[in-house]
Amino acid sequence: MIIIGFLVFTIYFLMQLMTKYNGEVIIALIKGLIIGALYNDDIEEEETEHTIQIVFLVISISFIWITTNGLKK
Repeated sequence: MIIIGFLVFTIYFLMQLMTKYNGEVIIALIKGLIIGALYNDDIEEEETEHTIQIVFLVISISFIWITTNGLKK
């Protein structure tokens, strides 16, 4: 029960961040069973794309947002 509560709180917190950073939320079904989380950032010259993916059994929820690196040319 504690794990489900923590998962719900984490998803709520990330949804609030998505509204702040104009991010994108992708919910998808997967084939198979898995539990886990992933963070990735793809750093380009001017911006960074961040991805947090939470997978619980057959549901995958991905949070994607872009930040600028602050580099001036």
